Amino acid sequence: MLPRCADRDNISIVFSWKFKSSPKLMEVYKSWSCNKCEEVPTLGHLPCLKVLEINEMDNVRCIGTKFYSDDNYKNALFPTLRRLKLSSMMNLVEWKDAKELTTATCEVFPCLEELIIEGCAKLTSAPCHFPSLKKLEISEICSKAFENISSKLTTLTSLVIESVSELGCLPEQLLQNNTSLMSLEISYCSELESISQHQDVWAFCTSLRSLNIYECEKLSYILDGLHKLISLENFELIGCGNLRCFPRHTWCHAPSSTLEGAASLRQLVMSWCGVEALLIGLKSCTSLQILRIEECPNLKRISEGLPESLKTLKIGPFCEMLEAFPSLINSTSIQHSIEHLYLNGWAKLNSLPDQIQSFTALKVLLIANFDGMEALPEWLGNLSSLQKLYLLWCNNLMYLPRTQAMRCLTKLHIYDCPKLKERCVEGSSAEWLNVADIPIIIIDEEYIKGNESED
Repeated sequence: MLPRCADRDNISIVFSWKFKSSPKLMEVYKSWSCNKCEEVPTLGHLPCLKVLEINEMDNVRCIGTKFYSDDNYKNALFPTLRRLKLSSMMNLVEWKDAKELTTATCEVFPCLEELIIEGCAKLTSAPCHFPSLKKLEISEICSKAFENISSKLTTLTSLVIESVSELGCLPEQLLQNNTSLMSLEISYCSELESISQHQDVWAFCTSLRSLNIYECEKLSYILDGLHKLISLENFELIGCGNLRCFPRHTWCHAPSSTLEGAASLRQLVMSWCGVEALLIGLKSCTSLQILRIEECPNLKRISEGLPESLKTLKIGPFCEMLEAFPSLINSTSIQHSIEHLYLNGWAKLNSLPDQIQSFTALKVLLIANFDGMEALPEWLGNLSSLQKLYLLWCNNLMYLPRTQAMRCLTKLHIYDCPKLKERCVEGSSAEWLNVADIPIIIIDEEYIKGNESED
């Protein structure tokens, strides 16, 4: 850690002394505000520097060629640097390329594997030569700078893009040039309408394992060809309110328009999206273990069929016009595999789907927002594996199954179910005898029976 400079007018002198006397310096952190510094020091000649972070230098408008070297230096620049982070430099406009040095014939950043740039909203110009870069994290910069940085990348394995202004789609050739990319995350890009202009972009992403898109409100469609993501294990779409259909063409049931054949997929999450139809062919996703389709208020149609591998299912609420859950839950293939089921209902629902009673492996059941339901069905007693039951925000729920139906439970959690709470008062209340033998009972976050250590 560099010493804090009491006189910030002399911060460049501190830099000069520290670096010239420390040829074996391994890590440098510049992590305090220095409003009077107008340039960063020369660091490219340090032979052992591996980590460099430059933070909160508000008065720096340009990272110039002096950052790399003076004109007389002939060796590789930043020869061992592995990680570089620029953060919260609110007035930084330009980051010059070392190639602008009059004698720049040497390598630059030959070993740099991780580059993080965040909070540099005015940055419009940046280098593009990062021959070994594996991880790129970009946040709060403009799309022009991002396009500069990514234009010649070919070695990426991880890419995180957050709050990039004016980004309508990913830069041309970015995914095509980085065929080893394993993780892609895009979030809070308010102008993003599509992942790419290239219609067959997924064909270049056969190494991709994780694809996450969060809070991109203008995203209107996901490109066809998802079945080509043969390594994909995790796929999350959250907060994309303008996404109306998935896949792009709801009338098309061909594998090219769905996830059909994505045999490596383990988790699929879709939440707070505007989709009206979800026709994605999940039955052939034979590794799928977690499926979450939540808070999609326009959703009316879901393709039938789920794989036998599914362990956790979280669904609802959907379109309030529906009087029952879509046919997804009717799939007979999951009767003996589902262990965790989370049902989030809506005002019209007055009963649970009958198909649940055939879920022989079910261990955890959560029921929320079934305002039209007054009683739980007696067939809950058929769920011999059920251990934990959660009842949340069911305003009119009053009746629990009889004692026999509740005999296997080890935990009952009731939250914000006012009518049921009144009937579950310990002692002689109407429903107490039905739950008295359950080891752990929690009502509105209060342990009525058992305690946190037993939970």
